[in-house]
Amino acid sequence: MEVLGQQQRLDARVVVISFASPASLARYRDRFDLGDATLLSDRDRAAYNAFGFGRAAAARVWLDPRVWWRYAQLIARGRRPEPLEDDALQLGGDVLCDEHGRITWIYRSRGPEDRPTIETLVKERRRGAQR
Repeated sequence: MEVLGQQQRLDARVVVISFASPASLARYRDRFDLGDATLLSDRDRAAYNAFGFGRAAAARVWLDPRVWWRYAQLIARGRRPEPLEDDALQLGGDVLCDEHGRITWIYRSRGPEDRPTIETLVKERRRGAQR
């Protein structure tokens, strides 16, 4: 969700697709400044499956030091971990599309802390726009 604060740098519309319930997404929107991002609920994970977003092993999610380091970074910036309401093993990713809706880049996360940097997203967005 860090990308939401960087929409101008991306020069793109941000759409968040989550398998969380619409009620959970509404609470998230109320709690955080999401700008004009569109939040969509994909309860049956059709988009997750179409994009090839897999599942992590429990040890990768709960015991990996990279995950704990990521949580420590978020806490240091004032974010508090929230109780889990959904499947903690479901992995996500990032998908970039061009102005015609064609997919130009997909990043499939390997763990809950594994996200591309804003710089990577900006670079890949520009690269996709040049094609």
